[in-house]
Amino acid sequence: MTEQQLQEHLKRHGIKRHLALDQQKQKSEAAIHAKLKKANTEDLERNSEIILSCEIGMIPPSVNHYWVTSGKRRFLSDRARDFHDLVRVIVPAHQTKERLKLEVTFHFPDRQCRDIDNYLKATIDSLVKCGLCVDDEQFDVLVVKRGNIVKGGLIRLIVSELE
Repeated sequence: MTEQQLQEHLKRHGIKRHLALDQQKQKSEAAIHAKLKKANTEDLERNSEIILSCEIGMIPPSVNHYWVTSGKRRFLSDRARDFHDLVRVIVPAHQTKERLKLEVTFHFPDRQCRDIDNYLKATIDSLVKCGLCVDDEQFDVLVVKRGNIVKGGLIRLIVSELE
């Protein structure tokens, strides 16, 4: 066998080996993807009991307007305190210690460009402050949507206990 024939032989077997490894990798990734998809579906399909379904006629402050500073101190803004007070009036104190799912739809008052995730902090904090749950770390599932424009703004909340 000449040097050239040897190189061609090794090259063919190297290509076959790479093809076999690629096929094995694709099968493994497909199996992992299928298992993850099944696990995620099972988690979301767990039975849940709705403990809160309400509408609040005010948009919470974004994280950019949630705190104010005075010197070295940082505290809640007036708008944040007003939002927490409104939620306390509307939402009953449940004091659940269960794992939770929050579905929130923000209906903003105008077409201004907004990052809807910036409004979650005040929303979740207000649910804790009003006594619905003990800690904001209890929320395992968050579903956040942007709704239609509503004059004055509106948020719809659905909170469920996960079993």
